[in-house]
Amino acid sequence: VAAIASGVLITTAGQLQSQASQTGQESAEEVSNTLQINQILGTANTSSGTTKIENLRAPISLGPGADSVEMNETSYIIETKGDTNAATVISGNESTTGLSYNQSQGLDDGETTLTDQSQIIIAKFDLTQIDEINTLSAGDRVSITVRAPAGGRTLAEKQAPGDLKDGSSYQLE
Repeated sequence: VAAIASGVLITTAGQLQSQASQTGQESAEEVSNTLQINQILGTANTSSGTTKIENLRAPISLGPGADSVEMNETSYIIETKGDTNAATVISGNESTTGLSYNQSQGLDDGETTLTDQSQIIIAKFDLTQIDEINTLSAGDRVSITVRAPAGGRTLAEKQAPGDLKDGSSYQLE
């Protein structure tokens, strides 16, 4: 009886160790595989007599210790907050209406996989092309959350300046 009981305990301990190891690995990936949104830049345009920020550019890099991330496998939550609030989730795939990528530091044209922290890719959002999102008036807020395929999330919240001029670009603060 004692031999059977010890065999059951050893088997159970092995299964628990395996489950704990897998859970730990998944948790570590979710925490460490993050992306950094370094800033958000907006370009204003005047349409129908009103000047609003219609385009956003967000330089993105890997977070410290993150593994490679294919940007076409990410997703974004975009929220605009002003006179009316709006939010939506969009796929990080460039075929998504209103989203495109510009290769910047350390990436060749057409390359969308970040492999080290020195590389930067610019996510461009055309707010006029993304359903359920508003363009930004002076003083409006925007938040962008980027979710890596492994589950790590990064949030950037910024505010448009109080005065907008047609054709001007702004770093949102």
